[in-house]
Amino acid sequence: MKSFIINFVGLVGTWYMIDLTSENSLNSVVAPLLFTAFLISSVLWFVVKFGVTQGSSTGGYFGSGDSGNFGGGDGGGSDGGC
Repeated sequence: MKSFIINFVGLVGTWYMIDLTSENSLNSVVAPLLFTAFLISSVLWFVVKFGVTQGSSTGGYFGSGDSGNFGGGDGGGSDGGC
């Protein structure tokens, strides 16, 4: 939880510091880079905390448990003719 608070405070703080038209390099270069770093860190925190498959009833990433089986059909040529 502490890392979430640090990420949130970092995002808010750097958001208020960003001024792309400023001549000050802290506001025009460093703040946007730090904001991007905090944003990536926040996304990674959410992925680690909640996982990609959280909430899926089947536990698979795509929500299907058929292992890529297309189902149906007989593959053709099994009608006994020709």
